[in-house]
Order: sequence, then C-alpha cells, then structure tokens
Amino acid sequence: MNGISTSLSGLLAASTRANTAANNIVNAYNTSFPLGGDTSTAALRSTRAYVPQKVINSSGRNGGVIATKVPVNPASFSLYSPNDPASNSNGFVDIPNVDPAIEFSELIKAKQAYKTNAAVIRTLSETEETALDIIK
Repeated sequence: MNGISTSLSGLLAASTRANTAANNIVNAYNTSFPLGGDTSTAALRSTRAYVPQKVINSSGRNGGVIATKVPVNPASFSLYSPNDPASNSNGFVDIPNVDPAIEFSELIKAKQAYKTNAAVIRTLSETEETALDIIK
C-alpha cells in the first residue's frame, strides 16, 4: 500500500470515529420509546435504549488502518424515572451509556487524525510534483 492509500485509510477511519461519536451524542438520551400511546404504535414500542458504539482501529493487512465499530459494554444503565413513558414496571428506564466528555474527546481525536492524514497526502503530492519537475 502506498503512502496516499495509507493516509486515505486514515481519513476514512477518522471520519468513522467522528460520525460514531456524533451519533452517540445525538442519541445519548434516546430510550427508543416512540411518541403516542395508541394501539397503532404498540408494535414499535420498546424499552431498549440506543446502543452506543465505539471505534477500534487496527492495522490493515497491506498497511493502512481499519476502523471497526463495536458496541459499548455495558450499552446502557438503569435510571429510576417512574414518570418516563419508557420506564418498566419498577419505574426504571434504560439510558444509553454515553459520556459526552468522552464523545467530544473522540471528536477532537478524529479532527486531529484527519488533519494529520490530510497533511501527509498534501506533502506526498508536493513531493511527487517536485520529482516530476526534476525529471522534466
């Protein structure tokens, strides 16, 4: 794998990390309980909370990086909230196990990785242009 391909895989991994963190932030309080209590929505009701994900980076077989999304464990925690429509018979509701501080740090890491890989691509491109100018 050449340098540009390696850096492109890094850009994709950073993008996956940013998208995953943003998705976790948006769904941090999603208890998966739809609005409305009529029988037409009964099949859609669930007390299961959103399952947050994290990104694990690993080395590719031919170089580069592979970003894999895996569920956070534990995916949720119980919060006593008897008035919540998604609460169970004991008054507990499952809340996704999302820590906003961790998710924002993931966004910062993704931004830095993206900037670094973009700089590598820019440098490789400039080096190739210089080499071509020398050959001419």
